[in-house]
Amino acid sequence: MARRLPPLNSLKNFEAAGRLLSFTRAAHELNVTQAAVSHQIKLIEGYLDVTLFVRTPRKLVLTEQGRALLPDIIEAFDKLSIAIGAVRQEPSSKMISVRLAPSFAAKWLSPRLKYFWLQHPEIDLCLYHANPAVEFDREEIDIAVTYGKGDWPGVVADPILSLDFYPVCTPAFMTNDRPLSNIDNLRYYSLLHDANYECWSDWLKLAKIEGINANKGTIIDDTNVLIQAAVDGQGVALGSTTFVQDLLDSGKLVKPFDITLVNEFAYYVVCPEAHLKNSSVQAFKNWLLALTEKPLPV
Repeated sequence: MARRLPPLNSLKNFEAAGRLLSFTRAAHELNVTQAAVSHQIKLIEGYLDVTLFVRTPRKLVLTEQGRALLPDIIEAFDKLSIAIGAVRQEPSSKMISVRLAPSFAAKWLSPRLKYFWLQHPEIDLCLYHANPAVEFDREEIDIAVTYGKGDWPGVVADPILSLDFYPVCTPAFMTNDRPLSNIDNLRYYSLLHDANYECWSDWLKLAKIEGINANKGTIIDDTNVLIQAAVDGQGVALGSTTFVQDLLDSGKLVKPFDITLVNEFAYYVVCPEAHLKNSSVQAFKNWLLALTEKPLPV
């Protein structure tokens, strides 16, 4: 029996506008004009012979009928997206897209990728680099490695790399008028922060240092740039062995204090469970997890 449905495009516009409660934001998401969204909403309202939105000067509000319809429409589009994804990412696919935190990719993954291709020469990787957690329902990404607490909704998250943190600085800070050989002199230096102030705050508490405001200093959300700023003498950064050992070995950085913080953050390999039906995605994930048990030389 033929299904009597409104035009799919009208449903798509209603789903976006209802979820975002904004014709402007829906238009941006769908890459159309606001007038086009408004037109599609009028079409579906005419088809259903109901009003779905109340348009006020300050905001967009769903009517009772709109609130009743929206959850089912969102669920329907989610199921459609999963079904299409299952076909597009069927097990025969050998190209997978991977999004990586830049510092993790540069310092940890890149030297080891040769081992993945030795084991899986049939799989091609398309690597993207960005810091924020990936939105799998909005981006064409199969699997990702991102930094956090592992509590992202809608994904399977497995830890692959925990970090230790300790202050690092240029060797010049050890021999100037306020040398960091004396931990009390830390108060005279700028603190360089990665993404937020939390890590320095935790380290100062661990070191039992008072009188230093951890909520001041430059925030640099790229670890590679942050560490380079420390090398250049712009301040003191919290480094991790994974990312600074080569610079410590070369003498470009020094570790002035033997106090190391390990917190609840880590690098996780993450993806929706449905993506693991793709054997190439599963193979890449398994390879990463195996490295946590038996590290390979770089």
